[in-house]
Amino acid sequence: MTKVIVSYACELEDVPRNTSQLLSNVAEEMSEVQGSLDEAISLAKSNSVSDALKTIDTLRQQLAKIDLRLMDCSSILAGYTKTNADIHLGHEVSQVAQGTQEVAPQDILSIAGDDSVNSQITQKAND
Repeated sequence: MTKVIVSYACELEDVPRNTSQLLSNVAEEMSEVQGSLDEAISLAKSNSVSDALKTIDTLRQQLAKIDLRLMDCSSILAGYTKTNADIHLGHEVSQVAQGTQEVAPQDILSIAGDDSVNSQITQKAND
């Protein structure tokens, strides 16, 4: 499976609403995951081990896709926050509006207080 990056522009004030729509899609996918989990439980109870293993594998793949989508949403909202902060600090608005805000996962995680990511990045840079 080939992954691609898809992007589109929207007004700054629309970012939270657009992100909430993406999160709503994730919620729908989570419902499907719950169905797969229920199926895996049922198959395991009925001693259909092979089918349970296949269902669990599918479930894990679904969860990985959801994780990527959640990281995308985190990145979008972190970029939104950074752009608003730049505007508030008086940085030239046209520069902010024209530029693409890219936020690395470690930036998001460090904001969330996950210092292990920063130490891993520092360690890789020192290697």
